[in-house]
Amino acid sequence: MKKMLFLILLVIPSVGLVFSQTPCVSEYKINNGGGQCPDVDETPSTGTITLSFDGPIDPLNVPSIISVTDITDPLDPQLMKEINFGSGTLLNNGDVKYCYYVGPNNNNNLQGQQSQYRFFISYNGTPCGEQGALPVSFHAFTAVRTNSVVALKWTTAMESSNLGFEIQRLIGTGNWQTLSFIATQAHGGNSSSDLNYTYADMNSTKGISQYRIRQIDIAGRSKLSEIRAVRGDGQKGKTIVYPNPSSDGKVSIIFEDVNGIRDVSVTDISGRMIKQMKGITSNNIMVDNLTTGIYTVRIVNNETNEQEVQKFVVNKR
Repeated sequence: MKKMLFLILLVIPSVGLVFSQTPCVSEYKINNGGGQCPDVDETPSTGTITLSFDGPIDPLNVPSIISVTDITDPLDPQLMKEINFGSGTLLNNGDVKYCYYVGPNNNNNLQGQQSQYRFFISYNGTPCGEQGALPVSFHAFTAVRTNSVVALKWTTAMESSNLGFEIQRLIGTGNWQTLSFIATQAHGGNSSSDLNYTYADMNSTKGISQYRIRQIDIAGRSKLSEIRAVRGDGQKGKTIVYPNPSSDGKVSIIFEDVNGIRDVSVTDISGRMIKQMKGITSNNIMVDNLTTGIYTVRIVNNETNEQEVQKFVVNKR
C-alpha cells in the first residue's frame, strides 16, 4: 500500500488579537464512516474526528492533528501508527472536523466505546498552549512521613497535553523505582487552574527515602520534578546529613520540619565559607562539588532563631 502523508500545516498567520492563544483539545468525537470526505490516492476515508477546544479557533490558523495516542490503559499508552489526517474544517459552533485515513483494511481505525484517545495538535508547528510554555507547571510538592506511611502531595498550576504522573522512589543508595501512575485530572490533559494530587506510600524502611514525580505528556515526552526526601521510620534527629561520609562530593540535608524558612551555611575545617543559602523553604537540599575534607553545616531557623550544627566528611573522590 502506498504510504500517504496528509498532514497539512497552514502557513497563513493569524491577524486577530482575540486569537493570540493556541487553544488545546477539550473533547473529541469519532464517527467511523466516509463522512463526505474525499478519497486520497483512491483510498476512501475511514471516518471523521471532531475536536472541541478550550478557546476560540482563529479561522486563519486552524490546527492540524499530528498524532493520536490510545490512552485506554494509562500505564501503557500506545501511539496509533499509519494514520493520516486531513486538514481541519472550522464548524459554525467552533469545533473543527477532520477526515482520517488508515488504508483499505481499516486495521487502525479509532473505535470501541471503552477506548480513550489523546490528540496531539499543532498550530504551524507550535503545540497547543502558549508558545514556550512548559507542559506542566508544579506549584508545590511535599513528602511527609507519618509512621510507616509517606504522604505525597503536589499541585499543578497549569497542564498542557498532560497524560499523568509516575511516582518514583529511591531508598538509600539504590536505584529509582516507579511505584505507581496517577492519571491527570485535567480535562483533555489541559488546565489553567490549580489541580491537587495525592499518593500514599506504605514505606517502613529505616533509612532515607527520596521521591520525585515524572510528568508524561501525550507524545511520550517527560520531565522530572524536584526531589523530596524523608527520614526513615523511627529515624531520630532534627537534621540528617547523608551519605556521611560522602564518596562523590555530594551530600543531602534533610530537615525535620516540613515547613519553615532556614538559612544554611557550609564551612570547611579552616572555617572558610564554602556555600551559603538563605531563605530555604524546602525540607531537603543538596550540596555538591565538595572536595575531600571535614565540613560543618549550620542551620538557622528564621522564625525561632534556633540553630543546629552538624559535621560531615567527604572522602577522596
